[in-house]
Formats: sequence, C-alpha cells, structure tokens
Amino acid sequence: MSFTKDTNGDTVVEATVLFPVMIMIFAALVLLSVYLPAQAALQRATQHAATALATEGSDTWLFFDEGSMSYYRESDRRRLSNVYVDLFTGSNDAGTKGEAIVINNESRSISSKAGTLTVGECLIINRILYKEAVVTATREFPVPVDLSFIGFPKSISITATSAAVVLNGDEFIRSVDIAADFTSYIIEKYNLHNITETIGSFGNRVTGLLGW
Repeated sequence: MSFTKDTNGDTVVEATVLFPVMIMIFAALVLLSVYLPAQAALQRATQHAATALATEGSDTWLFFDEGSMSYYRESDRRRLSNVYVDLFTGSNDAGTKGEAIVINNESRSISSKAGTLTVGECLIINRILYKEAVVTATREFPVPVDLSFIGFPKSISITATSAAVVLNGDEFIRSVDIAADFTSYIIEKYNLHNITETIGSFGNRVTGLLGW
C-alpha cells in the first residue's frame, strides 16, 4: 500500500510528458512571429514593384527610379517604356527592374531577412482588353527549431504575387476595337445572330424585372 501512495517522481513524469508539447507550442509561436511580418513585407514589396512597372508602362509620363525608390516625371518620351517605345524598339526591362524594386523594398522592412529571396516572375502580360504587370517573389525561411524528427520541414517557403493594371488610354481603346471586331467576325462566321438576339432579349427581360 505504501508503494501506491508514494508520489515521489510525479513531477518528473509530468515534465517528461509536457516538455515536448511545450517545445512544439513555442516553436509554432516563433514561426508565426517570423512568418507573418515576412509575408506582409514580401507582399508589399511585390505590390510596389507591380505598381511601378504598370505606372511606367502607362501614359502618365512617370518614371520610377529603383535606386532612390521614388517617382519623377520624365520629359523625354524615348525613355518611357510605354506602348509606343515597346512597339518600335521592343525594349522591356520589366524583369530586371521589378527584381531590383522587390529587393530594395523588402530590404527596408523590419521583418527577418533570414533565408534566400528569389524574385521569379516580373513581366507585362497582354490581356484581351488591357495589360497587366505581374510580380512574384519567394523567400525560403529556415525553421529555427529542428523538428524533422516528427516530419516537420527544415524550411518554409513564403510566396507573394501582386498585379497592377497598365492604364494606357490609347491602347485600351485599340483593344476594345479589336475585341468588338473579333466578336462581329465570330457572329458572322458561325451565324450567331439568333443567339445574340436571344441573349439580348433575355437581358432586357431581366433588367425589366429588376426595374433597372
């Protein structure tokens, strides 16, 4: 009976059971404290780069200097990387410039700089009716606590993608005209007049029911 009532060593047993759980909770808190600010900083850097590329590609006459990380108005049209310059020269340094903006912007943040930063996609994409600047970057973070014995990875990848629309009035009007011509061509080629009339009639009924 004295053996069953002996409580010596209970604290050691409890600590042995709870210690791994406490270590995992602590590691999770450390990862969150590193991951969330880094994710926010990387998202901000890619959005800054996408906006700068889209602004330069528009008809605003604004130029972004990645060295000083600031905008200034350009007076020489030949230096503007807009639709006119790209049309005749084919020059586009979106990849190089976007990467520099992301690196400079993220380096100014107060978040952790551990791991490797990789700027993957920095380009101007031609949509049907508009252009879009897209920037993607990834930072590979080493896990501060080695938990590989329970199958936890030794590093975590943080990826951010941002986009911004290139606001170019002339190009937008031209794209709308192209889309309208292409739609008319499809209707004529496949004799879709009845379908378009049916869709138009249905749309009028819906708007009538909604009181628009």
